[in-house]
Amino acid sequence: MGKHAYPLLRSQNVEHLRATVTVLGLFEEWDCQVAEAQLLPSDLLVIYTDGIVEAMNANQEEFGEAALLRILQENRHLDAGGLLTAVTTAVQQFSAGEQSDDLTLLVA
Repeated sequence: MGKHAYPLLRSQNVEHLRATVTVLGLFEEWDCQVAEAQLLPSDLLVIYTDGIVEAMNANQEEFGEAALLRILQENRHLDAGGLLTAVTTAVQQFSAGEQSDDLTLLVA
């Protein structure tokens, strides 16, 4: 539990965006790594918390990043709102509505 959920950028391939920072406002001093990525009109940016990939089913299995990528791929024809709905619905169905962590997801 507690793995860092790196944002995903899907262009021609899926790329993990590694530049990140810890929780904003939690520490008095913090180190922030900055990077830039060029987004094209057909690109997909997905930022999510670990509650998405670490959602558990009744067998204590995690939803996982592979399932997230599969849902994004299967629904690539949808707009950002449709993708957000597809992912959250899949996570909620996987975990039978039992939520143990926050589910935060941004799709652009």
